[in-house]
Order: sequence, then structure tokens, then C-alpha cells
Amino acid sequence: MKNHTSRVWLGVCLPALLAPQIAFAQAEPQSVDSTGTSAENEVELGVGDIVVTARKRKETSNNVGMSISAFTGDTLAQKGITGVDQLVKAVPGFNYTRSAYGSPVFTLRGIGFNETSLAASPTVSVYVDEVPLPYSVMTQGAALDMQRVEVLKGPQGTLFGQNSTGGAVNYIAARPTDQLEAGLDVTVAQYSQVEASGFVSGPISSTLRARIAARKEYGGDWQQSASRPGDTFGKTDRVQARLLLDWDASDRLKLSFNLNGWRDKSDPQAGQFVGLISGRAPAEMRAQRPTVGNARIADWDAGTNFYTNDDFWQIAVRGDYEVADDLTLTSITAYEKMRRDTYVDADGTPVQNFAAANFGSIKTFSQELRIAGKAGSAVNWMIGGNYQHDDTYDVFQPHAVTSSFPFDIASAIGANKVDSYAVFGNVDWELASGLTLNGGLRYSWQDRGYTGCLYDSGAGDLAAVVSATSTRLSGTPTTIAPGACVTLSTKTFKPEVFVSDLNERNLSWKVGLNWQVTPRHLLYATVSKGYKNGVFITTGATFAAQLQPATQESVVAYEAGFKLGLFGRTMQLNGAAFYYDYKDKQIRGRVIDPVLGGLNRLINIPKSRIAGAELQLTWEPVDGLNISAGGTYVGSKILGNFSNFTPLGRQIAMSGDPFPLTPAWQLSGDIQYDTPVSESVNVFVGAGATYQSRTNSALGQEPLFDVKQYTLVDLRAGIHANDDSWRISVFARNLGNAYYWNNVAFNGPDAAIRFAGRPRMIGVSGSYRLR
Repeated sequence: MKNHTSRVWLGVCLPALLAPQIAFAQAEPQSVDSTGTSAENEVELGVGDIVVTARKRKETSNNVGMSISAFTGDTLAQKGITGVDQLVKAVPGFNYTRSAYGSPVFTLRGIGFNETSLAASPTVSVYVDEVPLPYSVMTQGAALDMQRVEVLKGPQGTLFGQNSTGGAVNYIAARPTDQLEAGLDVTVAQYSQVEASGFVSGPISSTLRARIAARKEYGGDWQQSASRPGDTFGKTDRVQARLLLDWDASDRLKLSFNLNGWRDKSDPQAGQFVGLISGRAPAEMRAQRPTVGNARIADWDAGTNFYTNDDFWQIAVRGDYEVADDLTLTSITAYEKMRRDTYVDADGTPVQNFAAANFGSIKTFSQELRIAGKAGSAVNWMIGGNYQHDDTYDVFQPHAVTSSFPFDIASAIGANKVDSYAVFGNVDWELASGLTLNGGLRYSWQDRGYTGCLYDSGAGDLAAVVSATSTRLSGTPTTIAPGACVTLSTKTFKPEVFVSDLNERNLSWKVGLNWQVTPRHLLYATVSKGYKNGVFITTGATFAAQLQPATQESVVAYEAGFKLGLFGRTMQLNGAAFYYDYKDKQIRGRVIDPVLGGLNRLINIPKSRIAGAELQLTWEPVDGLNISAGGTYVGSKILGNFSNFTPLGRQIAMSGDPFPLTPAWQLSGDIQYDTPVSESVNVFVGAGATYQSRTNSALGQEPLFDVKQYTLVDLRAGIHANDDSWRISVFARNLGNAYYWNNVAFNGPDAAIRFAGRPRMIGVSGSYRLR
């Protein structure tokens, strides 16, 4: 901790060292956005245009040669989108899956990583004001008090680093203001759901501004036990808060400070039993029947306190020093810590076939230093470097009293220490009027150390079973003490703690050509390569071979697209076609040991591909009428001669199969009409719909793991002041009460379970702004 503390203080002090001196008598302050750029010389925006920082400088979204879905915070709030998981409603190609233990899995255009270990790096990285949240379990509070969100599709490794092969989600927090402002939002809905959020923003002095924001979510039980009428579950209890400070330290130096955190004490969602995956399941499990048809009906062990008690905090400091008129030095420093403590029912039955306690911690320090400038009027360039240190400690404790496992409780422990380094550069060169060549490189290297083992609970039941296995395989007597490590070396077949490291290097790159045919018509083409680092997982490994890492995966992405402003800038039509050459995709599967047979572990699929296309439309045909629509087709396929095991234990050829949890079609649409009814009041009515085609959650496409297609419809209506100082609305989410799910999990020894989406919810919300 001492080393982490010194790193934090270094990061706090480093931005101040960027300037030779700090003058405290300053001119009038300017509003600063998240990039440290003064908010002047704004470009003229058309419909669907948002100023973004996708390339770490200020541009309009429809003048950037990549596929971007960007929305203001107000737009998302009005549509009821208040979390990263709900971006499915607005972003074509974005998919959210809830894992068996509650951690989120984000997928873009078919690239995702469904793994629950704390140290499992994602393929879609999430940032807040360009500060990374390197693990998906950290992202719960990212959407608090937003100015906008930018979803960047395709590999973003050159500017956002590895682990963004699918893309990146960049949240931009609403900044402190020059004038006093305040706001309050309250939502009340079915199942005793109450959400209240608010902010206060304004100047502290002529050079210092502050913003405080907070949100509290609380809800009653929404799930009902299938076996015990009257027994309910599923409360919501979350709180988030953020303090921002912006300081104009001098005419050339701007500093930003961010302290934020969240706490989650909600009930973990209970699953619905789907069916058995093992012929060795005990009689109590063979008597269970699938739960179907009602999202609220689930089951869990009677009299057991399943819970979530997670928390997270982060401190970040950013400094932007204008070395010269066209030369800016930027430092971004952050330290964050998360603690996980959950106990989850993972079999969907009243029998304790499989429950899981997960607890551990993540500590991350990151530092980026970059310099950006111009060479004449034709070239924009940037060079920089990153350092990140991650320290994770992860405990996975299965509880399997009534199961085919030969023990009641065990503890799998995995610890990672990771140092990541990178240097990068990016350049945009206008070759001729309207024709721009852009390119970027990032060289990354990562050193990862891992220690892991499966431990007996102290009861001695697991130790006795593995002792007998070790004696048989090694040919010499083995006695493992109760509570000791039971993971067997695959060389000696004796118990030992598994210690290993993984040192990887890679070069991400991107080349693109943009043709601004007219100020409102852009054509572009890009080729890029990105990497996701290799990873060790935390799992109940009786043999060390199960803890061997999956090595880094890579994607070469080809994309061509257009962005067209039409009909006097009342319509924006964007489209793209893409092809991804995927190497060494990481996924849970099995490896064959010549002595031990099939062993569950993380593996690499050598060759696969994704081909697809997307279309996004924003249209305002008349004043007050806004129509948006989007659709994505993703065709994923495993290539080569790849075979592996399904969750039911069948070894089959999987070449030609699509990826798990990758629907081919995703469609969304929204329409809203807003019109004045007096000089000061408007009324509005709106509707949104999302569609996802069928998919399957496992290798091998077993029907038991099908995820059916579904369509969700939301409605909203209300009144608001024409300056939006207040707003009242009623809403219905999942109006048709569709029964759907987005995952079928199989983490335990005997049962497959699904997690149903929320049923219909009707509520009312109101907001007030003091300006």
C-alpha cells in the first residue's frame, strides 16, 4: 500500500510540474471540457452531430472516420438509459450479458469475453474522462451525471490501449460550471423502485470551479420463489457520488481533479433452473423442473443469506499545459480500488447444488503522459506513453452440499500482479483539400505474475479425494492435510501452489483514409490491428494444467463506411461494413491431457472471423419530431479444424459455428414528438424498441443453452418547461411484459440456469434545474 500511496502523490504532483511557474493572478476563466480544450470556436452542428473526443481531441462525431455512437447525457436520461448495460437500447452492435456471478460482460460487434475472474480483462474497455476502468466489474458508476457518452467501435488500441479489440466506451462527466447550477432527478416505479440523483455546480473563485453529484437507487424485492410462496428476493440498494474540481492554474495550465466512488448492497439476481448438465446429479436435482414463462419466478436456497457488498473508489488528476499555441502537454493520473464480496445462488433451485462466494480486491494505478500539436495547417500529431500497475486478489468459494462434487466447500484463490507499459503515436495529415490520411502505432509490453491454488475447506473431504488421486497417479503415497492446497502438479502429481508468469509484447496499428466529399458527406476506410492481453483465471483446479493462461488474442479489422448529412442537415445517415480476422480468441473450454483426459480451462480458438454491417439514422423531418434507428448484422464463425467439448461433455467439431452469446441481428429505434402547448410549456410523447435475434451461450450450440430472440418496447410521455428547467414524465419499460433472457450459465457441476430480464415496469419521473 505504501508503494501505491507514493504513486498517487506522484500523480497529484506531476501535473503541477508541467508548468515552469503558476501565476495566481489570472484573466477571466474559460469553460474547459474533459480534454482540457477551451470551449470556443464551436463548429456548426447538424442533426445527429455531437462534439466528441474519440481521438483525444475535439471534433464533431460525423467528421471522424470511424463508427461512433454518441449521445448527450440528457438524451439518454430521457430514454431511461442510466447504466452501461442499458446502452443496448441505443447503440447498434453493443451487447450486454450478465454472468453467473453478477459481473457484466460487454460485447461490440461480436467481440466479447465471458469470464467472471476479477483479473479477466475485457475486450470492450470503459473510460470516464479518458481514465480507464480496466475491469468490467468497476464500471457500475460510470454513467453518473454525464455530459455525453461515446461508443467507439472496432479496435481502439492505438489511442486507448490493449483490451479494446471490440471497441471502447468513453463517458464524459458533466463539468463544473462558471455559474451556479443545481439539479434534481427523481424516479418512482413498480416494485418500490426509487431513484434520486442530483448535482450542484459553480465557481469557488475566479479560477476554481466545483461540481458535486450523487445518485441513490433503492428498490424492493421483485423476484418470487418457485417453491416457497411468499418468499421474495431481489432488492436494489446502490449509491454513487462524484466530486469534480477544475482549476485554471495559469493562462496555459488547466488542472482537473476527480474523486468518485460507489457502493452496491443489492441482492444478486436469482437464476431460473433450465436443466441438468450431468448424469451424476443427485436425486434431489433430478426431481427439479425448469422454470419458464415468468421473469419474476426463480428459486434459491431456503434460509440462506445471499448478498452483494461491493464498493469502489477512484481518484484522478488531469493536467493540460499549453507549451505553445499549437502544442499541449497532457498528464492523466489515477488510482482506484475495488472490493468484491458476494454470495450467489448459482443453480436456480431450493437445493444447495451450487452456490458461490466471491470476494477479493483490485488495486490499479495508471499514468498517461502525452504531447499533441500541429505542424502547419495540414498535420495533427500526438505522441505519448502509459504505465499501469494492477494488483488483484480473487477468491472463488463453491458451496456444493447436494451435488456430484465429492466435497461440500472449497476455496480457489488466484492473485495477479501486472505491470503494463506502452508508447504510442498518432498523426492526421491532410494530403489535399478534404482528403486526410490518419495512422497510429502503439507498442505495448506486459509482465504478469500469477499465484493460484484450490484449497480444501478444512473439513478434509476434498483433501481425501485428491490424496487418493495423487497416490494413484504418482505411484507413491500422498496425504494432503485438511485446509491445504490440493492442486496437483501435472509433472509430479503432487500438490503444490501454482506459480507462473506471462510476459507479452505486441504492436497495435491503424491506417485510415478520410474523404470529406462535402462538409456534410464523409467517406472513410480503415485497417487496424488490436490485442487483448493474455490472462490467468481463478478456478477450482485440481490439476495445475487448468491454471495455464490463455495467451493474447488479436484482431485485424477492415472497415469502410460513410456519414451523410441529408435534406438540409435534418437527416444524418451513417453506415459501415466490416470484416474482422480474429486470432487466438480466448474462451472457456477444455484441453486434453494424455493422462488426465479433458480438463476445464481457458483456451484459445486459433482462427475465427466476423463479417458484418451496420446502419444508423437520425432524422428530424419537422420541428419537434425526432426519429432514430439503427441496426447491426454480425456474422461470426469459427474457422479451421477446431473441436472441443460442449457443456454436456460431447466432443464435437465446431468449425463453422458462430461465437457464443453473439446474436446475428440487433435492431433499435426511437421516436419522439415534442410540441409547445403554451408560451412556457411543452408536451411530448415517445416510444423506443429493441430487437435481438437468437443466440446460444456455449460452445457447441447445445439447445439447452439457447437464448431466444426478443423484442422490447418502451413508452414515455410528459410535459416540460420549454427551457427544460423542469420535466415530468410517465413511462412503461418492457411494455409487452416480454419474457426474455440474455444468458444461460453452467458454472456448477450439475445445473444450467438462465437470468431473466426485468418484467414490465411502469413509473413516473421528474427533474428540476436551477440555472
